[in-house]
Amino acid sequence: MGLVPMILLEALVLLCAGLAFVAGIRGTIVAVFMLSILNWMMHDSAVFWRWEIPLIIGAVLGIGVLFGLNRKAGRSNFTTGFVGGIISLVVFAAFITPILAVVIWLLIFGTGLIPAPKKGQVAWGLAPSAWRLLLGVAFIIYGNFLAF
Repeated sequence: MGLVPMILLEALVLLCAGLAFVAGIRGTIVAVFMLSILNWMMHDSAVFWRWEIPLIIGAVLGIGVLFGLNRKAGRSNFTTGFVGGIISLVVFAAFITPILAVVIWLLIFGTGLIPAPKKGQVAWGLAPSAWRLLLGVAFIIYGNFLAF
């Protein structure tokens, strides 16, 4: 496999991770669908189901946990603001040197990220975002196994 197809496959896998992180449950469903297409393109029918069944089981469990965490967090503005802040950090880091990007992000977006006075509220508010991040990393790892 050449360099360009490998880069395109990695971009697809990173897109799946981004969808899981940014769009939550809907993004996870789309990411699983995209990884299923990748699996179908890369493997024959005998090997396809060996990779597809764990993908589907993991996706159902991941979506279930994410649904439960979203309900526990109460879909607060805290989670939405935190995810928006993280996305802005990634955008700044893509175009500015990383240290400068972190400083600018902290000055502009970092103020008031944790509005809840209780640590329990903060922990439950961060739990859905942490789970989304974990799902995204899992999609990157599993997608790389699918591609090669």
